Amino acid sequence: MIVKVDKKEYEVEDCTYKQRRQLHKKNALVWWEGKMDVEKYYDLLEDVQEISGLNESDFSGLDMAGIDQVLQSVFVNYLGLEKKD
Repeated sequence: MIVKVDKKEYEVEDCTYKQRRQLHKKNALVWWEGKMDVEKYYDLLEDVQEISGLNESDFSGLDMAGIDQVLQSVFVNYLGLEKKD
């Protein structure tokens, strides 16, 4: 699967149905009671990185916020939430 972030494309592993369900559940817990749980959000991004197969070399030249942006984009694609043209 290809995920585009800004002008760069990332080749990521596909996500299974079971993995998507687990990510969806963890995302719900991030926003439980209407407040963002930052610790759970970063745990979610770590899970996304593990599933995606992305590693440190894929993030060359990015700061931590940029890495988070890539992982968030992968997450959105995994759950089918990306904006349609």
